Amino acid sequence: MKMTTNRKLTLLALQDTTDGTPPNSAYTIGYILGSAFSYKWIGYEEMKSVPNKQQIHRTLRDLWRDGLIVGSRVKEEGYNGKLPHWVIRYQLSSEVELNYLVSTCDALHRKVRIAKHGVNFFGTLMDMGLPPDEVVTLSHEVKRLIQKTHPDKVSGLDAQFKQMIECRDWIKSGIPMPTPTHQAVNQQSNNRISHG
Repeated sequence: MKMTTNRKLTLLALQDTTDGTPPNSAYTIGYILGSAFSYKWIGYEEMKSVPNKQQIHRTLRDLWRDGLIVGSRVKEEGYNGKLPHWVIRYQLSSEVELNYLVSTCDALHRKVRIAKHGVNFFGTLMDMGLPPDEVVTLSHEVKRLIQKTHPDKVSGLDAQFKQMIECRDWIKSGIPMPTPTHQAVNQQSNNRISHG
């Protein structure tokens, strides 16, 4: 396989975590390449112009066919009034497991942080707490990921290891029971009205 400039730059963009953890869509890869060109990022000096959509899709298809990357089809929510749609997200074949661990740790850290501290929404604390059985499940998952990300076993996952230690400490200090959500409160009041 001939390694063209577009292929090299696309592989470089697929390794970039500036815009979130891979896998990334063709749109995100185009955005990364556009930013790299505009702001003269190191490593992207060979780029004479930003590849257009067709070039990006053709390059991704070639890299996938040659086994350097893999793609997975995921359904994304629509934004700004658009309907949900299917998107192919790409990542380097050699980093599938690493990317999975990073995204799993990020999602778990976010979930435990919100359960412990809630979300401040215009001065109102929301989404705090979890049922005890879910806390037990999360605790087991955190312990498993501490082992998988431990610096003695794998390198390059120090940040994820620290996230899991933080999750473990939050769980040990106690996750509160969930408070009724706005929807649940409305449902209870509707039930009272219908039975009243």
